[in-house]
Amino acid sequence: MTRTIRTLFFSPTHSSRKIALAIADTLAAALGAKKEVHDVTLPEGRVQSKPCGPDDALVLAFPVYGGRVPQVLEALLADLEGQGACAVVVAVYGNRHYDDALLEAGDLLTRRGFKVIAAAAFIAEHSLTPKVGTGRPDDADMQRVADFARAAAEKIARGNPAPVTVKGQRPYKERGPTAPVSPKTGEGCTECMLCVASCPMGVISAHNPRLVSQGCICCFACVKSCPEGIKYFDDERIAQIRAMLESKCGARKEPELFL
Repeated sequence: MTRTIRTLFFSPTHSSRKIALAIADTLAAALGAKKEVHDVTLPEGRVQSKPCGPDDALVLAFPVYGGRVPQVLEALLADLEGQGACAVVVAVYGNRHYDDALLEAGDLLTRRGFKVIAAAAFIAEHSLTPKVGTGRPDDADMQRVADFARAAAEKIARGNPAPVTVKGQRPYKERGPTAPVSPKTGEGCTECMLCVASCPMGVISAHNPRLVSQGCICCFACVKSCPEGIKYFDDERIAQIRAMLESKCGARKEPELFL
């Protein structure tokens, strides 16, 4: 019997959080287990977690950045201890492609002693532009999330579930260049500090939200959290990526499930 559903998510713009919690709720109800939530979005949440027991299950959800697992998660995932626990892995991407992210996450967890028995790629509104993946995950997506979670629970309940094979290639897709970039603040800032509170890298000054140190990962959490709509990026590379996404990635993609 599964003892605990441990839910771990990195979710600057909240879509991965929504999906992870929905899956965890279904697993816990179906398996008669308790839940533990580990939100590792903000720096203070990235503390070493206790080991999973062999009867526990881990739900891991994260946004895809450049076809990969967010680099900020690498050290955190390398500290996990699976001890034979089942894992359900979810990559959330902005209607372009998830590339090698699911494979990479599965490899990371397998090396730490987890058995990845279910995985999925779900779509969310792209962080760079609301014109791509608009309004997703929508009701249809969340129905697929529920179906996926029930199937994963049934697989775990049957005992000794087999690991899954997911799409992706090794070596993984190369990460893009990491030239410094940071958000700007327009006129009318009220210094509400919501951008400071939402920044997963802690690089926006708590004393002056117009000041940003190095380390921004362009997650756009600050942009989406600004009630005045005056946080923005003016980097030409981001503008080019946004234009490419809007011109080539408008056709609706559907979730992919691996069970």
